[in-house]
Amino acid sequence: MRLFPIALILTCLSAAPALAQDVPFGDNNSRWANDGECDDPRFSGAGMTQTPLQDEDIKHDAADCEAAFTAGTITLAGDTAAKPAATVADTIVNGLNFGGDTGEWINDGECDDRRFIGEDMAANISWSNVGKDASDCAAAVTAGTIRLWDFNAAKAATQCDAIDFGTDAGAYPNDMECDDQRFEGPAAAAALSVDNIGGDAADCRALCTYGVVFLRDYP
Repeated sequence: MRLFPIALILTCLSAAPALAQDVPFGDNNSRWANDGECDDPRFSGAGMTQTPLQDEDIKHDAADCEAAFTAGTITLAGDTAAKPAATVADTIVNGLNFGGDTGEWINDGECDDRRFIGEDMAANISWSNVGKDASDCAAAVTAGTIRLWDFNAAKAATQCDAIDFGTDAGAYPNDMECDDQRFEGPAAAAALSVDNIGGDAADCRALCTYGVVFLRDYP
């Protein structure tokens, strides 16, 4: 029988991931509780929501996050008591963390961070560029040409019955995701292109009616 050194065993034990019973998942008081996606910004991974993470959801999406954690699709990112602190590379202006310049389209005069809306946004946007175009986005926010997309404001301003949703001639119709870049929300596609504007009518109309996508551009 092969014997392993005690030091090696202790090293493996100390590197073991946290167990579900060791993580304070909290309660289910988030507006996004029980939707099958973890909205708690203490975590990261494929089981996370694709919408912007909010501090108000910390420890308030317990069932979703515990299920994803147990399934191994998310991991605990940093201290269990708070979000990880911003790194020295992060650009922070007026309390807003823009991240760094680590994306593919930095310093081109357009903001590629999907959290924002406005005239200086890039034509095609994806959640993969959040926090990766700091200089462009910070400059545009300072200039007043972009602002954060606000869920509640967009919801209040969106009247689904008054919208011309177009046709289903786009690339991804009838998949229960809204691919029309005019919309944002939990049921919007992970990547949005101008090519699909007005081309995913059935999905976007239904999801707007269900209250899970709203206008990106609102007063």
